[in-house]
This record gives sequence, structure tokens and C-alpha cells, in this order.
Amino acid sequence: MKFNDPVHKKVIGIIFIVFSAFWLLMFAFYDQFMDFILNMAMKEDDFDPDILWVFDIISSILWGVVLLFFVPRLIIGVGLLTQKKWANIPGLIYGVISLLNFPFGTLLGIYCILIFTAKKPEELDY
Repeated sequence: MKFNDPVHKKVIGIIFIVFSAFWLLMFAFYDQFMDFILNMAMKEDDFDPDILWVFDIISSILWGVVLLFFVPRLIIGVGLLTQKKWANIPGLIYGVISLLNFPFGTLLGIYCILIFTAKKPEELDY
């Protein structure tokens, strides 16, 4: 298998876009679901509104994670799909970070490491 074939980077780009879009939608769903649950809980008579700050902090932390990991990964996926040179190093970095996400992220991370560290044909030793 030729690891320096550009189709591999396009595949990684598509996977980055799909995973990022999936997680962005899941976090948006979670945020809306928690708003619904909190609105239902506030209708109860024994609800303490002083506890809402905890849910605001949790939501802020989760959206910070989304902005830190999934939005740049989406942009990198588009860069890899359009074969931009600047997307190679960030793609490798996010591939290494993906190793922590067992089992699919681990497979993606190994695939990214193999593709982004493959020698170019002129660098091969004969």
C-alpha cells in the first residue's frame, strides 16, 4: 500500500469532518436537552435556583472543549480534503490526540501517523 498517495489524506479529511460534525451536533443536542430539563425542573416548587451556576459552568467547559478540539479538526479536515499543505502537521497532531479515543480514534490515530510520516518517493532509499 502506498502511504504517500493523496487519496489517504482525503480519507482522513473526510473522517475528520464527519467525526467533528457528529460531535458538534451531539454537544448542541446535549445543550438543548439540558436546557429543556432545567426548564422542567424550574417549574417544580422545591427547585433551588441557586444551583443553576453549576450547570452553566459544566456547559461552558464542554463548549470550551468543543471549540478547542472539534472546530479546528473540522477546519483541518476541509484543508486535507482540498489538499492544502498547511493541514498536514495539524492533521498529524490531531491524529495523535485521537489515539486516546478508543477504539475508532485509536485506529484513526494510527492511520494518521502512518500517512503523515510516510517518506516521499524521492526520499526512499534504494
